Amino acid sequence: MPITVRQSIKQQRGFTLIEVMLVVLLIGLASTIVLMTVDDSGQKKSVKREGHKLAALAGIALDKAVLSGRDFGMVFSRDKYHFVELLEKRWQPAQDEVLKEQKLKNIAMSAEIDGFKWLPDQKDYSSSALFSERDIDEELDEKEKPHIPQLLILSSGEMTPFRLVLTLDSEKIGDLRQDELDYLVTVEANALGILNVKDSNDVEP
Repeated sequence: MPITVRQSIKQQRGFTLIEVMLVVLLIGLASTIVLMTVDDSGQKKSVKREGHKLAALAGIALDKAVLSGRDFGMVFSRDKYHFVELLEKRWQPAQDEVLKEQKLKNIAMSAEIDGFKWLPDQKDYSSSALFSERDIDEELDEKEKPHIPQLLILSSGEMTPFRLVLTLDSEKIGDLRQDELDYLVTVEANALGILNVKDSNDVEP
């Protein structure tokens, strides 16, 4: 089922106390996973760790979107990413400190969004496109540019399908072994927000 942005933005839903407690518990568990100390020895381990961290943060953003009834998004480039939320019809950095900008040290990331390779000038999800009836404000539009997401994380529990590939950045690291050059970690999500992380060592069943 395709993601309908306008419908999701206007959608409201209520929660029982049990549902709220379960979501808070999930957010707490995911935060613990993200923040816990992990053995950082080895180049390949660092790539795998960052892949699992990215997936955990995307899961936290999805839980917060559903719980708060607000729409979130993800903004990324070759070596960093951060989460944004739609506030007062404008994309702004996510207020939760856990979702702040994450820099990928010596790691490069490439992406496919909804089956297409990500393009740096993609504006499909700008607030001006989402709220086309709004008056143009060039100053606010310019401030918003760094926070226009490449993928959406919606309050309906849906997410723009994506596939992110993390590798060691050979442009920043010298003397990599062939197995390190070939190693990659893939983070995938479908439209229902189901996330999956695997690396090139995983064997398909």
